[in-house]
Amino acid sequence: MSDPFTRELALLVDEMKSPAVRSRMLASFAREEIAVTKSKNEAAAGRTIGKPKIAVDGRQGAPLGSVKPDGTIVAEFNTESGAVRWILRQLELESPRLTGAYQASHSVYADGRLIQLDAGGDIPDAVEFVIASDVPYAIKLDPKDGLPARSKQAPKGVYQAIAAVAGTRFDGEADIFFTWRDVPMAKGGTHRNPAIVVRPNGRSGEV
Repeated sequence: MSDPFTRELALLVDEMKSPAVRSRMLASFAREEIAVTKSKNEAAAGRTIGKPKIAVDGRQGAPLGSVKPDGTIVAEFNTESGAVRWILRQLELESPRLTGAYQASHSVYADGRLIQLDAGGDIPDAVEFVIASDVPYAIKLDPKDGLPARSKQAPKGVYQAIAAVAGTRFDGEADIFFTWRDVPMAKGGTHRNPAIVVRPNGRSGEV
């Protein structure tokens, strides 16, 4: 006859073998790991970051508790969202102002597709984001070919200066750099304008 401790241990082992318990344990472990990863990302970034996109057994947004006993939970932190929004905000703040047209001209392209960023809207997943002005005279507001920026309000340029700061601020989260890109103009045609490129270094985890 087995002693009470042995019987209790056997019952515990049997319970842990049940599908429902394994699902609960997996969900609990994932919840803890997501919290730890979020905390580490915030410590590295020096600011609060948004909630991750979570897929449970391939189902986006499904509850953690619905995971199968042998399923998977994937959490993706959208680190590029903060970088793109920050850059866009700085461009608006640092833009030379005369009529306000240049300040309002900064556009965001996700893999070549123009996107509209509302205050609380999500930024789609993309391999590359390009931020650029859609007015042709933007070319005059950043240094090029040895010529200085032609604005007393921003003598060191607009895009080039902000790209340099963003590259340091978001180091490790995204590859950010200044360049020149052919950009669709608001009044038609394209123009090779200053641009800031953001290529995310996605931080995700699977359990």
